[in-house]
Amino acid sequence: MGWKSSLIIIENKEGFTDENAILKAIGKSDYKFEKETTLDECIYPNDKSINIGHYNGNIIISDDYQITTNSLERADKLDLTKEEKKLVELFPDSEIINVACHSTVNYHGYSIIKNGIKERLKVISSDTPKIELGERIEEEDKIYSNSYQKDGQSYWKDEDDGEDFTEDQLMEDFTFGIAKRRLGVLLDHSDGEELMESVQFKKYINTNKKAKWTKYGLIVLILIIWQILKRTVFK
Repeated sequence: MGWKSSLIIIENKEGFTDENAILKAIGKSDYKFEKETTLDECIYPNDKSINIGHYNGNIIISDDYQITTNSLERADKLDLTKEEKKLVELFPDSEIINVACHSTVNYHGYSIIKNGIKERLKVISSDTPKIELGERIEEEDKIYSNSYQKDGQSYWKDEDDGEDFTEDQLMEDFTFGIAKRRLGVLLDHSDGEELMESVQFKKYINTNKKAKWTKYGLIVLILIIWQILKRTVFK
């Protein structure tokens, strides 16, 4: 399976439930609830929606790469982005994980924020060099412990193939291994089925955008009707 996903996972110590406050924090205050969904359906919505669920004492935001792209690919050292600063204001004592992957280019990235400080950031793909800042965490160490170094790069032995794995090819191991740090399950394994298929998420969409396209649709419809009338009634 080719994975495409981007998640913000927030340790929810106080049982926070104000999803409108979360939307405001990430700059999506104009988004409104559309429907209930599952993570299996919204892990890659491809519609610029924001999807929020709760699991294992965490808030999970599936953001369609809108927030995580700033947090990972456009990161400036270990500084917090504007959206991250706002989330830290809501959750000052929590651990916040940004994690994303895209199988087309083996892209994966993640960051760890603890108590308002970004402690770890890593981004890599098959066609871009690795960005790595901060100290590695336990979940990474377990994966790297099975690697070997060659020409300054990490490789993993492939017992079934003559060519060993490069770091970007371990996209799922890193992506879902880091996410498991908070979720307690691997999304790409059977223990993640409940979270993927049964846990309720709420989908929020940009109502301004929807209204805009509705307006354009009505204009087009009026023009079509006018052309029909010109060719029939007014002929």
